[in-house]
Amino acid sequence: MARYVIASRRAGKFRETEKEAARSAVVSALGSLTSATLIQDNKPTDPLARRVVVIEVDSSEIASKKAEMPGDVIIEPEILHWPAILPPRDFMPMRPGGTMPAGTGTTFDVTVTGDNQPLANAQVNLFIRGWGSSRSLTGRTNSAGWCRFPMPPGHEVAAALVVPVGGFWTMIARGSAVGLPIECPPLPADGPIGWWHQVLGLNADDADRGAGIRVGVIDTGVGPHPSLTHANLAGAFIDGDHHPGAETRDVDSHGTHVAGTIGARPTNAGHYAGIAPNCDLFAARVFSGPDRGASNADIANAIDELSRVHAVDLVNMSLGAAIASEVVHDAIVDAFERGTLCICAAGNEAGPVSYPAAFPEAVAVSALGLAGWGPPGSLAATRLPLETDRFGRQNLYLANFSCFGPQIASAAPGVGVIAPVPNPFGQDALHGSMDGTSMACPVACGALAAILSADASYQDLPRDSGRAQAARSLLLARLRDIGLHANYQGRGVPFLPDAVV
Repeated sequence: MARYVIASRRAGKFRETEKEAARSAVVSALGSLTSATLIQDNKPTDPLARRVVVIEVDSSEIASKKAEMPGDVIIEPEILHWPAILPPRDFMPMRPGGTMPAGTGTTFDVTVTGDNQPLANAQVNLFIRGWGSSRSLTGRTNSAGWCRFPMPPGHEVAAALVVPVGGFWTMIARGSAVGLPIECPPLPADGPIGWWHQVLGLNADDADRGAGIRVGVIDTGVGPHPSLTHANLAGAFIDGDHHPGAETRDVDSHGTHVAGTIGARPTNAGHYAGIAPNCDLFAARVFSGPDRGASNADIANAIDELSRVHAVDLVNMSLGAAIASEVVHDAIVDAFERGTLCICAAGNEAGPVSYPAAFPEAVAVSALGLAGWGPPGSLAATRLPLETDRFGRQNLYLANFSCFGPQIASAAPGVGVIAPVPNPFGQDALHGSMDGTSMACPVACGALAAILSADASYQDLPRDSGRAQAARSLLLARLRDIGLHANYQGRGVPFLPDAVV
């Protein structure tokens, strides 16, 4: 048995009768599957809303009956999308988990310090090689700043990646250096403006930037964090079900960082502001935890909620999959027809643009780094490419993890971006550094929110496809060439002189 998603089409259906007929077709399709076990059915009370059903079913029955399904129905396997969790480049691609051989009684200790003091609660990813493969083990430092790993037979330590809860750089040690204390330098705290603002032409903070623009974020959740108390909580969308309000709380840290990059309002001196701190921010959670992907069903439901219920102008999706989801595509097109433009991370596999960024109705964003940013030994300092054609002007480069291709519309800073992160261990108002197209995407999204905020004619447009197309056109008109191939940068980087916003 395999998990499948059945959903009614909405894109291109502008009559109520068409939407109702598509809803009815889902019921008929579900009833025709004799081996199906229901996992979740969102059963929206609004008769025009998309119906999304998650089932377990025999794949052979789907194969035999799919051709008979009405055209109003989408049926496809559950497709998991992932946020940008980036190991060192030479250990990509790698996902958490996997079966490990049993331990042999030997152990390996990793010691971590921060500002020359033991650093507690830091996540340590230990990369080991053996048995013809690379694997990762995960631990967390204790109050003395160390954690112990049981070593499986036939493996040796290759590298350790230390990810502090916040306040310090993420660092990597390789080979014999893993056996020495790993020192994490403190992050800079010279905000509210960072290099990722300056590349956009912003040299001064403006608390009004982004006013009047509604921005949705579909991610791992948001907060708690004092710089994001203004975020509207649209709820969690898990296994086809909607859990409102407080369930939007971040189950990782990725979503808080993404939302903060767009719209953080700093409460402490030296903290970094969002690109568009006065936008109206809406957050939806589609991940149940850091080690499980978000399904196509949940992403589609979240897009519908943000666009139909909250009427957002932009949706930031710092997530991706190698396989295209027709359900997600239909939701993106349907949102576009309602005036909502989706801004999507290009992906971190250094290959073709991932989905949903590769859909033509989305805006695909690649990631840039700044040469010299990040101390030696930091993960941020490892992101330089080997290819000379991936270096542009102003010491900017295409990050060595960034996906690229003809779908790229824009590039934006995505290496060593510092933004809010939650702390499950009690310390308040923490900030962390992250790398990924997941970080570039909200920089571009925040920049577009600032552009739209300054354009009164855009805000007067009706909420239809013309509004979404105008948002795309306004972004393209504000992109500045930085000397990279269009497959790497699209038309360039958003440029927002202070006088404009």
